[in-house]
Amino acid sequence: MKIMSSRAARPIGLPALPPIVQFLIRLAGVAVVDAVAVWLATGIWADGNWFLALAIALSAIVVTIINLVPQLWPLRWMSPALALLGLLTIYPLIYTFYVAFTNYSDGHMTTKDITVERLTTEKQYRYLPEGAANYYWYLFQNEQGDYAVWLVQDSDNTTYFAEISTPIQSLTLEEGAPLCEDFSTEGVPATVGNYQCMKKGAVFQIMADETKVAELYATGFGNGSIGITSRYNAGDYKPKWKYDEDKDILTDLETNTPYYADNERGSFVAKDVNGKVMRDPVTGRELTAPLGYWTLVGTKNFKEVFTSALLEGPLLQVFLWTVGFAFLGVLTSFSMGLVMAILLEGFPGARVIRSLLIIPYAIPGMIGILIWRGMLQSQFGVIPATLRDMFDWAPPFLRDPGWAKFSILLVNLWFAYPYFMLITSGALQSIPSSIYEAAEVDGASAWNKFWKLTLPLLLISVGPLLIASFVFNFNNYLLIEALNDGGPDMKEGYAPPVGHTDNLMTYTYNWAFSSAGGSRNYGLASAIAVLIFIIVGLLTMFQFRLTKRWEEVGENV
Repeated sequence: MKIMSSRAARPIGLPALPPIVQFLIRLAGVAVVDAVAVWLATGIWADGNWFLALAIALSAIVVTIINLVPQLWPLRWMSPALALLGLLTIYPLIYTFYVAFTNYSDGHMTTKDITVERLTTEKQYRYLPEGAANYYWYLFQNEQGDYAVWLVQDSDNTTYFAEISTPIQSLTLEEGAPLCEDFSTEGVPATVGNYQCMKKGAVFQIMADETKVAELYATGFGNGSIGITSRYNAGDYKPKWKYDEDKDILTDLETNTPYYADNERGSFVAKDVNGKVMRDPVTGRELTAPLGYWTLVGTKNFKEVFTSALLEGPLLQVFLWTVGFAFLGVLTSFSMGLVMAILLEGFPGARVIRSLLIIPYAIPGMIGILIWRGMLQSQFGVIPATLRDMFDWAPPFLRDPGWAKFSILLVNLWFAYPYFMLITSGALQSIPSSIYEAAEVDGASAWNKFWKLTLPLLLISVGPLLIASFVFNFNNYLLIEALNDGGPDMKEGYAPPVGHTDNLMTYTYNWAFSSAGGSRNYGLASAIAVLIFIIVGLLTMFQFRLTKRWEEVGENV
């Protein structure tokens, strides 16, 4: 019998490229990746975000090394995933730790150089010198799209007209001339030459267009001595701030007050000749420039968490509720799922019933939560309405603190118990029946068999899943926010506002992103996030040790 060689049996395909060609192709691909990374990193660095620029550069270096070092070639197919892992997971984690030690917040969101540049150049930081003319302005436009402005001097109502970038000229409204419909009470003409008055709504749209607004601001009128500063004000506005780089002093030209850089808290602070911080005579607050800058503040945010936020604020209540919700949410869901799994074991039609009971687990979370929110609504919700018809009373599910927490646990139970029913059903089937037979011979009751055999053996299998569910509930943002917005609100005076059902995640989100009731403080929110990370890590370690004890119990069964 003729035996074909393995070489002849191979399928005929494209010839392999020479090693040098493969290396050049790999080198070209790496060069493209590195070029894009350099372009992104330099642009981001120029914007002042050197942290992200370094992360992009390091990711590109890792990809380059993996693809050029022969010993690391087996990882080349994983290099894109490793780069994304670094940028999307590791970088945000490290960056959050870094921000926790800064004053990053409203008014302190840029570097010192960018802050100085904004204060000394942007139009919103200008002032009208004493005695300078101030005007109300109204926008006109011709068919070619050119803009012009009708000006009314604030002091004596003298009127002027100016095409953009041309000298203003005194112009009096002719008697009996048609008035612009939107501005008839101000005496603004409907037309001036080939220009037509623009209605208020159109003006607002123009002002919303940043390009056109910048054009109006930048061109000014005539010699540039008149510029627009708001929707209806124009005049001889001057820069309010002047920076002396050598002395590191920012001077308010309107009041001739020097503001000294305080790099410890990232602000320019007004000081008198004796070096004492000046205060506003009305509010009593320290006089600082309207913009601060981003700087390291050490452990200040953590100290604030453990002093004002924890002892005086609602953080302790929020923490206790977070732990309580995480624990009770897992306990109720696991208990309900286990009961359903035991009841359905050997029950006729169990597969059909399990399929129906898993519907809550299959429904998208947001849709299910909003449906529950509507059903629990006090005035029109179907559940309160039914209870009022039956008992002439219904609990205020979403308005009372206690009932709101009950509602959170109820909805969480509805979502989570099908998951535990599935995993406990599989775990129960893996327990050998022989140990129950031996227990019956020893005279064990059904209750003893459950507590001494079923539950310990079950916890060995589902223990890690219980830990994962606890961590998920600990960080459950969607349920709290979508069901009741963290309400009902606690007492007034907290900034930002906080509710009785807010957990640490929603509380941190409010600090970082919700400006309602106060300014956004990303540094403090990052410090709280770091503490949450540490707490969850410690709880997870403790629960894993507890799981190990369950395994030891199972080995002795």
